Amino acid sequence: MNSLESNIPLVVYPGASINIPFRAELSPKESAYFSSVSLGGGPLVDTSANHVLDLYRRSHACLEANKTSADSPSPHYNMGMLVFWEGSVSEEGNKSRILHAQNHTALQASLLPQPQQLLSLGLSYQETWSADFKTAPLLPVPVTLHITNCYNTSLTVMVTANTTAGRPAPPKDTLPFMWSGVVRHKIEIPDHVTRSVNLTAVFSTPGVYNINQLSVCVARDTGPLPQLLDSTSLLRVDAL
Repeated sequence: MNSLESNIPLVVYPGASINIPFRAELSPKESAYFSSVSLGGGPLVDTSANHVLDLYRRSHACLEANKTSADSPSPHYNMGMLVFWEGSVSEEGNKSRILHAQNHTALQASLLPQPQQLLSLGLSYQETWSADFKTAPLLPVPVTLHITNCYNTSLTVMVTANTTAGRPAPPKDTLPFMWSGVVRHKIEIPDHVTRSVNLTAVFSTPGVYNINQLSVCVARDTGPLPQLLDSTSLLRVDAL
């Protein structure tokens, strides 16, 4: 485990508590994995030492970590934390004494589900246009979204233009634009088949635009599953 290491001793006042953030690292091997962190600038405990391993194997944390999690609905890892600590206790008469102790704690880390990418998505369009906005205030540009079903069964795909829901904010140096015509599509795509959706983007001024403002989702029983496009698809409009 790693945490924010500090060279300043931690002070815990009577009746108070502190929170220390840790980041766990998964061992590449299915075996006991130990790492050390110094929170007070002191020397690290040698976790490879026999007495540390023996303490862990005898601890409640080790017993909990060895329990199976096969019947868990979501994958998770059981871990044990051994905290070796040294504290200076102030007493009356300006006296102090040093305490040495250890704590064993059982932890469980759940794996966050990663978004499942079932589709391969791509946009095709002419990247550079010229228009005379004095004679024609709007410039319509055809854009085609290509959708390939990479899954092994047919999928229902929903495409919504004119939305940034669930999408990163457009780059600050790009301009807003509009979609015209049919902006919502629902199509069935057989497995390993590509379908295309024709869209029309409309521009009213010269500039650089990010036309990747689309929402693409796969309909599932558990709810829509968003699919990711490239973060930027730039198009430039020049004035005549």
